[in-house]
Amino acid sequence: MKTADVYDRLADQGLSYGPLFQGLRSVWRQGDDVYAEVALPEGADVDGFGVHPALLDSALHAVGLAAGVAPEAVEGGSPGLPFAWSGVSLSAVGARVLRVRIVRSGSGV
Repeated sequence: MKTADVYDRLADQGLSYGPLFQGLRSVWRQGDDVYAEVALPEGADVDGFGVHPALLDSALHAVGLAAGVAPEAVEGGSPGLPFAWSGVSLSAVGARVLRVRIVRSGSGV
C-alpha cells in the first residue's frame, strides 16, 4: 500500500484525521523490522512537547502497514490503540520529523 492511500483507508474505517495528524511519509522494511518516517506539516507548533502528539500518532499508523493490514485495524475492523509501552527512547525535543523502527514482540510490536 502506498502511504498516500493510508488516510483514505482509515477514513473508510471511520477514523478521519485532520492535516496535522496525517504525517506518515514513508515506510520500508529491512528483514522483519519496519521503519517509517513521519513529519509535521509546515507551521505546526512543537513547543512544549517531548514528542508532538501528532508525530507519535503518525508513527503508529505504520504499525498496521507493518502487519500488512490497514493501519490501526484489528480483527473486526475496529481501531486498536496501544496501552503499554516499552523500549521507547527520546533523543531530542522539538522534532518536526521522526524516523521510527517497529519490531514485532510476541503479540505486539
